[in-house]
Amino acid sequence: MSATQRKAFATASATMGEGNTPLVAAVAQPVPQAGRLYFKLESSNPTGSYKDRFVAAEVTRMMRTGVTACLATSSGNTGSALAAYCARYGLRCLILVNQDAPSGKLMQMQAYGAHVLRVPAFVSDPAVTSAVFNLLQDVSQRWNVPLVISAFRFCPEGMQGVESISGELEAVRPDHVFVPVGGGGLYSAIAQGFLSSGGKPPRIHGVQPEGCLTMVAGYRSGSDQFVPPRSTTQISGLSVPMDIDASRALRLAQKCGGTGIAVSDEEVFSAQKLLMEREGIYAEPAGATAFAGWRRALEAGVVTRGETSVCLVTGHGFKDPISVMRIAQEHEAVCVEAADLEGALVNLLCEQAEETAQG
Repeated sequence: MSATQRKAFATASATMGEGNTPLVAAVAQPVPQAGRLYFKLESSNPTGSYKDRFVAAEVTRMMRTGVTACLATSSGNTGSALAAYCARYGLRCLILVNQDAPSGKLMQMQAYGAHVLRVPAFVSDPAVTSAVFNLLQDVSQRWNVPLVISAFRFCPEGMQGVESISGELEAVRPDHVFVPVGGGGLYSAIAQGFLSSGGKPPRIHGVQPEGCLTMVAGYRSGSDQFVPPRSTTQISGLSVPMDIDASRALRLAQKCGGTGIAVSDEEVFSAQKLLMEREGIYAEPAGATAFAGWRRALEAGVVTRGETSVCLVTGHGFKDPISVMRIAQEHEAVCVEAADLEGALVNLLCEQAEETAQG
């Protein structure tokens, strides 16, 4: 980046058109007592996740302080967003990810030109995760390079960019908002957004995989003292075995009348499948976790007839192609010779007619 460009960016706001994402009504509600259900498609942001809101604000801050490089940790979506915005604004970025980061997210980071280091056991083993965080903080201070982590504890100005989601949800005046929880930053941003606007906030529920309970464990025990778990979940993005913003999220949940909901990985994958097959929403597993939590809340009677709920779809399906492939393989693409095509079409149309008559 030239000196002229750097000077121009110093007073500019980083943006790729993030925010103001679609808020769409569900069309396949399973039971009458479900009330009204909406999906907030944060997957429609420029790089496919809500993290674009955070990164836009954080890169704006970095440009105004004159830095030219940054460090980051990511399970994938922060790294993808950061790599894109850094490429756009001429910043060099180095990103640490878990060895098993989903290929879609890893490919994005690499394609944008980021320098990516894959660290085994990072974000799954508490000891390794803590050691890596400590090292990064030390390197950041010694080299005077910003450490970008999507959490209020590390990047409060960037996380304020995420609070705008709550204002966009006001269009449907929700009674319940379901939020996937990894580190707890997203939950904290949405809760703070509602609380700062005045008035009574909706009940904001935090949904976590059973294999990595931090906020939900505190909700269940009634304590804000966290014992770092060893993460066993396969839900990329929600494996955060330490208290980054989880205790903050728990305190805010108490103010919002929210609950902590634990769901199995299998429930998340089932919710992902339902979103695709019944709603046409292409989501990664983490992006379907709020919907899995809503289904649990519905069974428990937390959500009732006449109430409005919003589930955040936080990440696009292209982020985790392996999880999508499992669903796609249930719907075989059949190879048919041209001479046999008419018969195959007629058979399929007859099957459809029978299903319609039986339905």
